[in-house]
Amino acid sequence: MVQLYPKSEQCDNALFWIGETYYREKNFEKAILEYQKIIDKYPKGNKFPAALLKQGLAFKEIRDDVNARLRLKQVVRDFPNSEEAKLAAQRLKEL
Repeated sequence: MVQLYPKSEQCDNALFWIGETYYREKNFEKAILEYQKIIDKYPKGNKFPAALLKQGLAFKEIRDDVNARLRLKQVVRDFPNSEEAKLAAQRLKEL
């Protein structure tokens, strides 16, 4: 779907769930790349804050604390009233 309909309003959702699949399979590097596609291509999409959060969590899983901290802080800064920001703030305390 993503290749056939890159301008579809569902594209960011499709990419997010691809990233979630990799994340759940503990393939964190591939998950990071899928979340990055959302960050790069769909900054106004509804999955943007979740992609930032999950990318930060994936970086944490591979022990890249610098990038994890950067992404989690970005979520808190850019989406302060969101559920993603609450979770990001909790995870920042663990780093």
